[in-house]
Amino acid sequence: MINKVAKSVRYSVAAGCLAIAGVGGAVWAEPSGTLRWGAAFEPQGWNPQVQPNTTFSQLIYEGLLEMGPDGETLLPSLAHEWTVTPTDITFKLREGVVFHDGTPFNADAVIANIKNVQAASNRWRETVAGIKDVVKVDDYTVRLDLNTPSPALLFTLAQRGLHFTSPKALADGTWETKPIGTGPYTFNEAETVSGSNYVFDYFEGYHNPEAVGPERVEIFYLPDSAARYNVLLAGQVDAIDGDPTQVAAAESMGFANHYWSTLRYHLIMLDRKDLLGDVNVRKALCMSMPLDNINAARYEGLLKFPSQRFDEGNAAYVAGLEPYKYDIEGAKALLAEAGNPDINLELPSPDFMRVISSLAKESFDNSGLKTEIVMMPIPEYFQNFYSGRYPFLINTMTAENGGMFNYYPFRFGMGGAANTYDVEPPARLEELYQQALVAPVEEQPPLLQEMTQIIHDEALDCGYFDTVGVVHYNTNTIANIATTVWEPSALRYKDVRLVK
Repeated sequence: MINKVAKSVRYSVAAGCLAIAGVGGAVWAEPSGTLRWGAAFEPQGWNPQVQPNTTFSQLIYEGLLEMGPDGETLLPSLAHEWTVTPTDITFKLREGVVFHDGTPFNADAVIANIKNVQAASNRWRETVAGIKDVVKVDDYTVRLDLNTPSPALLFTLAQRGLHFTSPKALADGTWETKPIGTGPYTFNEAETVSGSNYVFDYFEGYHNPEAVGPERVEIFYLPDSAARYNVLLAGQVDAIDGDPTQVAAAESMGFANHYWSTLRYHLIMLDRKDLLGDVNVRKALCMSMPLDNINAARYEGLLKFPSQRFDEGNAAYVAGLEPYKYDIEGAKALLAEAGNPDINLELPSPDFMRVISSLAKESFDNSGLKTEIVMMPIPEYFQNFYSGRYPFLINTMTAENGGMFNYYPFRFGMGGAANTYDVEPPARLEELYQQALVAPVEEQPPLLQEMTQIIHDEALDCGYFDTVGVVHYNTNTIANIATTVWEPSALRYKDVRLVK
């Protein structure tokens, strides 16, 4: 969480090393063995800014900071120390780091990469809009001068969109087709079969070899969960991105199951200007979310249903906040109060969300909100679900994570990447956000909590459910599995340990 980090204005590599050691509990020997992983995703090119998750990018790339396994703690990566003030953030960079093409990592590389993101045509450009200038203090010190206090920026710098690529690759224009980072693995294009299996070899020049387990990673792209389970049964892979409905079968065959929270899904209402402009219509949708049915039909009862975007311990958390209760008759009454508007809603859905979308459509229709599901392939879905075409959807995005300073400007602020209909936020919400930006850390919680209360009362967001990721794995080949909370479909590959 951003607020945890913000309380400490200076972060040293010593503290970071303690946290990293806690991931595996020990310092490991040199990389060895091959990890074979069955994944639900394939690369969307090699630009780290356009990937839907870190399934592939974390093998190749690193950023200034790394997200810890708990999904909240920021750890050192290419920066080993940083100092934060209201006007700037200064990073001390690791020395001796090189990109896979031999280009040295230094302050110039940081400047080139951040400027590349600032010039991008995707949502990551908005996340670094608070950076006024990137200043080279010396070869291994860089300072980010800020337009305004930017408490969300450290969290952003640990995300996949701020993973760094070789300045040489940026300059010659090959960076989106030839992945060149500083990460623990290089892409083995010769042995890769695009659309099927992807091969990665340990980078002999990696700056932190003792942190890396497997010497080689082979990722098999299998979008169908049954197909992934079958290759695990056949012994062709060591672990797969599993499915809650396969847990019992996997256990019966002697496989182990590893669980982690992957995404906080919710009902995202985008067209709050027109179709969803009436608060009673939004509340009717909230009361029509069939969460228990989704849990039973798709997640084997493993879901959790939080009442708000952030958990206890986050500065924006409101104790005692009750979620909207499932109540079709209550939803009908709210729609009657709104004049029974004739509303037709398009709900985009990829195949992996077919069950969720179908159950939601049935429930919304029963309330009087006519809904059409628009099925589409996974790549098309991730390219278009925030396109501004669809009035609402059921999903989330990692840019919302980290705290209110990430969530509010992304989802509700004018110019926010997920404010696709350019809806003016409630005046009080914007006022509280601006106050919190400049307030001392200890004075921020009541401001942020009032924002959470307004978002709830105005039904700007609702229907939260925490999806559960499952890794089915073979204990004869894998000794230790590692994942990151709030990261879907991706192992922490370097932290996996194989059976010797």
